Formats: sequence, structure tokens, C-alpha cells
Amino acid sequence: EAARLLGVPAIVTEQYRKGLGATVAELASLLPAPLEKRTFSSCGAEGFAAAIPADVGQVVLCGLETHVCVSQTALDLLAGGYAVFVAIDAVSSRHAVDHDVALRRLETAGVVPTTSEAVLFEWCRTAAHPQFKAVQALVR
Repeated sequence: EAARLLGVPAIVTEQYRKGLGATVAELASLLPAPLEKRTFSSCGAEGFAAAIPADVGQVVLCGLETHVCVSQTALDLLAGGYAVFVAIDAVSSRHAVDHDVALRRLETAGVVPTTSEAVLFEWCRTAAHPQFKAVQALVR
């Protein structure tokens, strides 16, 4: 919702919908149509690279699973020259050890750990932003 309010482009990918299911309805209703991927990295989804605006140099990742899809996407984006941020409160793995090791590995590789709330207020830059109050209401 904050991305929409602030005009920040969002890209959604899904893998193996038949077995893993689709994005939950509460999120899907707020997001663009998902790109289907056959690789763990979202960078392998058809249309993914084209969906990133040419003037974008930073990417914030969230999703599942931290040690598989999120990690491989982050590493591919780093290799592509992007600054990559992972909202650590918006990624998860089935097992805590996988999640924790993946976050340490990604940070060592150059990914910047952050939180969802930090990202939202960085996008606003200042309380004078026209959408600040609306974003602030989302995090309360």
C-alpha cells in the first residue's frame, strides 16, 4: 500500500503456484499481477528485468524463502549492479537457521539489511512529504 501511495514500482513473482499456492489474497489485492518464474531467482522470471524501471538503481526485497528465492534474487541483482536491500521483517524461511544464515550470507555479499518501516520512511524522506501521514498510519 505504501509503495502505491508513494509511486514506488512493485514487482511480484510466484513459483510453482500449483504446489505452493498463489500470493495470499490480502497482499495480491494490493499488488500488480505476479510474474511466474521457473527459477528460484526472480531475475529468471520472464519480464522481470523489463519491469524494473531504467532509472532504478536500488531494489528492496521481501518474500519467501530467505535462503532460496530471496537470496538467489538478491545475489543476481547485486551481480547486475543494483544496490539491494532486504527487509528482514518481511522475509522468512521455514527453519530459523536457514533464515539466519541467509541473512548473514547476504550481508557479507553486500546486501543491506533493513526493516519495512525504515524503508517506508526513507521513501518519504521527510514528514513534509504529501503522503507521510498516510504512510505513518500504515505502520501504526
